Amino acid sequence: MVLSRLGEGTAAAVDLRGIAFSEAERIVFRAGSLTAAAFRFASGVDAVRLSNGVDEVVVLPFQGQHVWSARLGGRDVGMKSMFDMPRPTQKFFETYGGFFQHAGITAIGAPGPTERREQHGELPNAPYRDAAMVLGEDGSGRYIAVTGRYNHTVAFDVNYEAVPILKLYEGRPRLAIGIAVTNLKSTPLDVNYLGHLNWRAREGGRLVGTVHERADTMRVRQEIPPHIKPGPGYVEWIAELARNPSLAGTLSSDRIFTPEVVFAFDPLTDDDGRSHFMQVHPDGTADYVSFAPRHTGAGVRWICRTGDQEAVGIAFPVRSPGQPGNVNGRPLVHPPLDKGERFENEIVAAVFTPAEAEAMARHIEAVKEKRA
Repeated sequence: MVLSRLGEGTAAAVDLRGIAFSEAERIVFRAGSLTAAAFRFASGVDAVRLSNGVDEVVVLPFQGQHVWSARLGGRDVGMKSMFDMPRPTQKFFETYGGFFQHAGITAIGAPGPTERREQHGELPNAPYRDAAMVLGEDGSGRYIAVTGRYNHTVAFDVNYEAVPILKLYEGRPRLAIGIAVTNLKSTPLDVNYLGHLNWRAREGGRLVGTVHERADTMRVRQEIPPHIKPGPGYVEWIAELARNPSLAGTLSSDRIFTPEVVFAFDPLTDDDGRSHFMQVHPDGTADYVSFAPRHTGAGVRWICRTGDQEAVGIAFPVRSPGQPGNVNGRPLVHPPLDKGERFENEIVAAVFTPAEAEAMARHIEAVKEKRA
C-alpha cells in the first residue's frame, strides 16, 4: 500500500480505502486550517475536498487522481466544460472537464487510425486501488495532499507503477502536482507524459512565459486530428499563427480558438532550471504555472473557447520519445527507463496578486533576455 512508502516530511496519513464515501460530505481529517472532506458525487464517483480555509481542490482519489475542480485566490480556476460532475468511466471524452489530469504513460495525444486506446493513454481516469490523504511539510510550507498508487500491467508488453501526489499549501493559493513512475518490467519502458492543466480562459487574458514566441520555437499544430471539426476561417487563422504565434497571446473573442489551437514550444529556464508561465487577467492578477523541463523536454499550449468549453492550457510539460524537446535551444532526449528506474515530474500551479504577477513578469523577461 502507498502508506508504507510515504517519505520524509509526512506528519500524518489516512488510508482512503477505509473511508465510507457517501453523498453526505464529512470531514475526515483536520489540522488547523487544513482539512480533508470525503464525499460521493451523485454519479457514483468518490471524491476528497482539500481545503486550507480559503482555497480548495476536489480530487478523485480512485479515478486517475484527477483534480476535478479548484478554487484558488477567491475564484474558480478550472475550465468551463459540458460536465457538471465526473462520470465513472475510463473513456476520456465521456468525463472531460476537470482542472488537471495526468496523461500517458504508454501514449499521449489522439490515437492513430490503427490504435485501440483512449485519448492521452491510460492515466487520465485510471482505476486506483490504493489512495491516501497526507499531512506533511516541505520547502514550500505545510500542506495537505492526496496520493495513491496505480499499477499498469499488460502481459508481454508493459508493467509500471505510478504514484502521484497533489499538495495544497497552508495559507496560500498554491498547488504542487507531482508524479513518480517506476518501470517494473525487465525490458525498457518508453515514457510518454503530459500534465494536462486546464485553467479557465478569461476574456482579455494575456499569456506570458519563458518562451520565444517565434515560428521556429513556438509551432502551431497544423494537422487536424479526427475529433476536430474546423469552422469558417479556422484553417486561415492557423496559417497566420504558423507565421506569427504571438497573435494568440491575448484571449480576445475576435480570435478563433474554436474548437482549439495547440502549440508545441521550446521552453526556456531560469538559473534554477525552471520555466514560468502566466495568464495575466485584466485586473492584474494571474494564473501561474511552473515546471522543470529537464524532466520532460517540450512544452505545449492549448487554447479552447467554444462556448461549451472555455479553457487555456497555459503550459503543459510534455515528454514524448518520438518528439525530442529543445530546452534553452539545446536538444533534450530521454532514454527509456530500465527496470527499477524512475521518471519524476512536478508542476506548481498558483494564483498571483497583481504585485506577484508584476514581479514574475519581470523575471520572465529577464530569462528571455538572457536566453536570447
